[in-house]
Amino acid sequence: MTSLPRASPVAPSAVGHRWYLGIGAIVLAAGSLVSPQVRPWVYMAVTASVMIAIAVGVRKYRPAWPAPWWLIVAGVGSTLLANLGWAMALTPAGVPRFPSVGDLFYAAALVLLALSVYWWVRPGQRRGAVEAAIMTLGGGAFSWALVIEPLLFDGRFSGLRLGSYLLYAGIDLVILVLTVRVVVVSRVRTPAYRLMAASACLLIITNTVNFAALLSGTNLDTLTALGWLGAYVLIGGAALHPSMARSTGNVAVNPSPAPRRRMLIYVSLILAISGLTVTSLVADLGPRSPRTVVLELLGCAMSVLLIFRLSQLATLLNRRALLDVLTGLGNRALLQERLDNAAPPDEVLLLVDLDGFRDLNDSFGHKAGDAVLLEAARRLRTVVPGHATVVRISGDEFAILAATGDGVDGPAVAQRILDALHHPYQLPGMSARHLAASIGVVPMPASAPRTHALRDADLALRSARHQGGKQYAVYDAAVHAERLANTQLVADMHHALDAGEFSVHYQPVVELATGDIVAAEALLRWTRPDGTSIPPMQFIPLAEQSGAIVAIGGWVMAQVCADLSTLHHEHGLSVTVNVSAHQLRDPKFAQSVLDLLRQNDVPGSALIVEITETVLITSVVDAATSTEQLQTLRDNGVRIAIDDFGTGYSSLAYLRQLPVDILKMDGSFTAEQIEQGAAKDLAFIRTILELSRILGLQTIAEAVETATQADRLNGLGCDLAQGYHFARPAPVATLLDALRQRGPLPVIAVGSVVRS
Repeated sequence: MTSLPRASPVAPSAVGHRWYLGIGAIVLAAGSLVSPQVRPWVYMAVTASVMIAIAVGVRKYRPAWPAPWWLIVAGVGSTLLANLGWAMALTPAGVPRFPSVGDLFYAAALVLLALSVYWWVRPGQRRGAVEAAIMTLGGGAFSWALVIEPLLFDGRFSGLRLGSYLLYAGIDLVILVLTVRVVVVSRVRTPAYRLMAASACLLIITNTVNFAALLSGTNLDTLTALGWLGAYVLIGGAALHPSMARSTGNVAVNPSPAPRRRMLIYVSLILAISGLTVTSLVADLGPRSPRTVVLELLGCAMSVLLIFRLSQLATLLNRRALLDVLTGLGNRALLQERLDNAAPPDEVLLLVDLDGFRDLNDSFGHKAGDAVLLEAARRLRTVVPGHATVVRISGDEFAILAATGDGVDGPAVAQRILDALHHPYQLPGMSARHLAASIGVVPMPASAPRTHALRDADLALRSARHQGGKQYAVYDAAVHAERLANTQLVADMHHALDAGEFSVHYQPVVELATGDIVAAEALLRWTRPDGTSIPPMQFIPLAEQSGAIVAIGGWVMAQVCADLSTLHHEHGLSVTVNVSAHQLRDPKFAQSVLDLLRQNDVPGSALIVEITETVLITSVVDAATSTEQLQTLRDNGVRIAIDDFGTGYSSLAYLRQLPVDILKMDGSFTAEQIEQGAAKDLAFIRTILELSRILGLQTIAEAVETATQADRLNGLGCDLAQGYHFARPAPVATLLDALRQRGPLPVIAVGSVVRS
């Protein structure tokens, strides 16, 4: 059976609290219009309804911290008893006798309400004391000027009545102070909380108006009664709102500095006290009265507290500026502060990176990622030395700075961290996840400079990653020197392209059966102005990593197409050119190549584009770009060759899916296996050659350096080869001379396109 979904409890509850507030406002307005004999009973009915509303709210929403609500029930109940006591103690003229049991219950009600405000936040929270003290002084100044001083010195009240009025004024001030504390400390800003704060403010204002009317002899009983009962109605509305369950007992986890409006209140209080002091001095026009002295003392005390609070805020801001908000660890600024220590001991710096964190964060969201970071931070604090500085640099990267000696050893600490971080992470709502870490370790003797400590740690961390991760690596100055040299080489590469230091050399591809040149491979060479040659294996990988290969590869392609205008038109030769993954990711790459061929009046059949197996895999992954570029070229007569075939990630699936025409067998097969001639080694070569024939592909053997290698390849059925045995790479002029000396070339095809 399918049941209907349950309605959300929020909507009817919100409606209920609005109905209560609306009806309460109507009843209060009507109560002010009825006869004085009926009015007390209306007010007592409203008071009773507040108690019922709180009981219903506590029973329905079950707050985790109900103590303040029950104290409010007791306080409101005491006011109800106070009203009954005053009603029974009326004189024939309709004025309550004093003292009476009503006064006792009213005093008890104020005390209970003050206790409820105090218990709104669970005990033990010390924050907010300074703000509360400042507000106490400010409120005390107004209370002194407007209530207490007139009560004490105008001679109208004395004895028990004066004492009761002073008690009421003091409790009002306590309620104000405790309310300020709740505002500062509590982290909730729910509708119920806001209604309760409004109720406390209305109660304090009403009591102040009541004292002002009492001192001036004005009858404002109806207005003050409405104020008190209005405060109670707000309490009832708060109790009936669903948010009442989470409005009590909570505190701020990370207290923030005072907002601007709170500082404005503090300044306003200082100015107000100053204004009251000036007014008192003008009114006295003589020796200082107690009123003036008290106001001056309050002003001085508030100034001291404000200075102290500003000092607290400065300390808090400084501390927060050095802390990571999520984990509570230090941050990069704290680490730098420690590294800049004027007299550091022998220390070790460890940079920790969580392997696989980014994938977890992307797959399961930031909530799961934050949970992992919090747990990792806890484990780090557990396993590092107690005196160590532990910080979160950024993302999933942490750093530990610890003094060495006393048995503290950087590699040993790194191993403990690896072991601790490798344990499974229990994440909410999912199965346990395993993560590992990579760590860079930098020993730092006291005499060594710390300027590049983080850079060195990052270099060591990269070494650990390059070695497969899940391990630590200690900083090696030689690695840094190599990195600097590589960085300079990349910068020089860009200059070399503009300065014309690059050139294209060509290595012939020959037919093994005849020795005739049937194609050539274009190879990049770099020669500095002083004649120094930079090996291709040194600068080409850097060009790939830095992205400079795009510009360099474009120049090579333009040069080859220009040379083909002679090589192909005069000798029917085709040229193979290696293309990087960066070039293939450009959606305009194929068209740019076709434009170069067209500008030089060279057909597509004159060009063979080589890709390595790594690029081949990239092409499969990025089918919308790389594969499309290769297919566009092939549709226009350009052939596709796989370079270094057999050494990397070869797959029959790649050969089936991608537009491939030629396999260039890696030189390791020819240089080692062919030379030794072992049956097992030769079997691999036969397999590659047979695979090419089955798929209708042509095979070119690379790095053929001896006559023995050439003969055995020819015997195995390999048609084409290149290597130092035939010719070294040379400028295009050398290749043209070789072609002219041999005379007309026979019509021999490589994949049907090398010769036309």
